[in-house]
This record gives sequence, structure tokens and C-alpha cells, in this order.
Amino acid sequence: MILVTGAAGYIGGYLINKLLEDDKFADYEIIGIDNFIVGYRENYDLIKKDKRVKLLEGDITDKDSLKELIRDVEIVYHLAAISGVNACNNHPDLALKINVEGTLNLLEESVKNNVEYFVFPSSCAVYGNVKDEIAREDMKIEPLNKYGAMKASCEALCNAYYHSYGLKTVVLRFTNIYGVGNYPKWRTVVANFIKRALSKEPLIIHGSGEQKRDFIHIDDVIEIYKLVINKNAEGETFNAGSGYTATIKELADIVCKIAMEKGLNPEIKFIEKREAKERFISYDITKIKEKLNFKPKYDVESGIRKTFNDIENILKKGFREYQRVL
Repeated sequence: MILVTGAAGYIGGYLINKLLEDDKFADYEIIGIDNFIVGYRENYDLIKKDKRVKLLEGDITDKDSLKELIRDVEIVYHLAAISGVNACNNHPDLALKINVEGTLNLLEESVKNNVEYFVFPSSCAVYGNVKDEIAREDMKIEPLNKYGAMKASCEALCNAYYHSYGLKTVVLRFTNIYGVGNYPKWRTVVANFIKRALSKEPLIIHGSGEQKRDFIHIDDVIEIYKLVINKNAEGETFNAGSGYTATIKELADIVCKIAMEKGLNPEIKFIEKREAKERFISYDITKIKEKLNFKPKYDVESGIRKTFNDIENILKKGFREYQRVL
């Protein structure tokens, strides 16, 4: 049995659908839980109806309900969280309760119920300012905000449970995820640019546009989640990126190029920067390539092309919000 927390979320529901398609997981039943603070209840309708799947309302801060949920579970994909810098800044008490206390509850019940694998999605936010612009797993982590600090705390808890109890924890430090899974996450930069281009609105860039990030397509994220159920991943922390780095301006240029091929003529508009200091970060993904044989399917342009086509089809049916802004 597999437990997926945050099942109404951007990654959670899509992960369930993709696990159902994979012969490697054909013998597993899947339980999905969500408290619907961020993802809407209607997002469950986007998950395939299958006799192997049970979708429930549940909260990882409720210890009593966790005891029942984790019984007979072998793999925990823990995706439930208050995500993002702004949400954690606006609701620090709620974020601490769900992100840190909730993770601790899950780890504790996982040990008690002999869970085999516990997979935790961390973030590049744990690194803070990367002095040489290339983030590697063996670097000192120095988070600069509450979101990064909470992720770092949960990483430490995962490592402690691995060393103290032998729970096979895996920590994945994801970068900027884009693409359409069960739905697009409109607040992410790529989806926002594409929606604006298709709506004949200017693409808005905050600051210089030279901010640099690693961008990974959601299909490659799902592939990583599958690959980590592997003895080579036990107790490990991985940079979970694509290895493809681009500036925000480059993303906008790619979106504009694709839009022009479709007869649109979008413009790019620069406005005041959001951050006092613009961040530049690339990801070294040597470790996940060598240990798990991870091979990204999409580079930045091919991933944006797929995302553009997927969003174009979605917008034909009308715009819909799939997540609440906290």
C-alpha cells in the first residue's frame, strides 16, 4: 500500500495517476489524503477512478487518524505542505504545524507501522545564497526565509529517523517545477507567462529578468518519485532538478517565440523587482544521475513547448483556479 499526502495538490494527484499507469506499482493499493486547505476538493475528480485508489479527507496533524491510515502502508510519499515563501510568511503558525509537526507525526507513525520508504520533497530554498551559483548536496545549507527553514528542519528529522530507526527516508531538493499535471499551477512563472500570451496580455517580469534558476518539468518530477524506491536512494538527499538552467528573460523569450509561431504577438513588460537581491542558482544533478540513473526527458524549450500546448487546450474550456492563495 502507498500513502500520498497532499493528494489534491499539484503534484500529489498527478503522482497517483502516474503510479496507476506503471507496472512497477501494479500490486499496490493507494490511499490519498488531503485537508483541502490549499487544493480544492474538486481536484479529486481529476484522479482516475480505480478500485486500487481510496481518496479521503485527512490531516497529518491529527495523530489518531494517522494511526489508521498508515497501517499496512509500505511507501509514504509525503507531499502535504503549506508551500512557498509568501504562504509561510503570511501564516507561520499554520505552516509550522503542518510542515514540521505534521512531518514529525508521519515519521513517528511510519516507524511504528514498519513503513519501508518515506519520501520527502524539500526545496532549493534550503541553500539560501549560493556563493558560486552552483548548488551541490554536500554544501552547507543556510535558508534565508521561513519556508526554507521549515524544509531544512524536516530534512533533519528525516535523516534522524533514518539513522535512529532505519526508516528508509529519501529527501528530494526540488527546484522550480513547471508543466501541466492534472492541472497547471497558475502562479508559477512558466504557466503564468503562457496564460498571459494566450490571453493577449503582456508577460510581466519583475526586475532585470536575469535571475537564473533550474527548471524541471512535472513529468520528470514524477519519474524521480518512481526512481527513489530503490536501495541506492535510502537515507540519501538529492538535488532533484533537470540540470537545465535558464533566466526568467529566456523563459519569456521562449514563450514569445512559441506564441508567435501560433499567430500571436505577445510583449514583455519589465516592472519593479520583488527581491532586494536577485537570486542566481544552478543545480548540480550528478548524484541523482549516477545513483538512480535519472535522465531528464525535457530541456527548457521542449518542456515549455509541451506546457504551452497543454495550457492552450485547457484554456479552450475556460480558466479555472485549482489552488487557494494563502
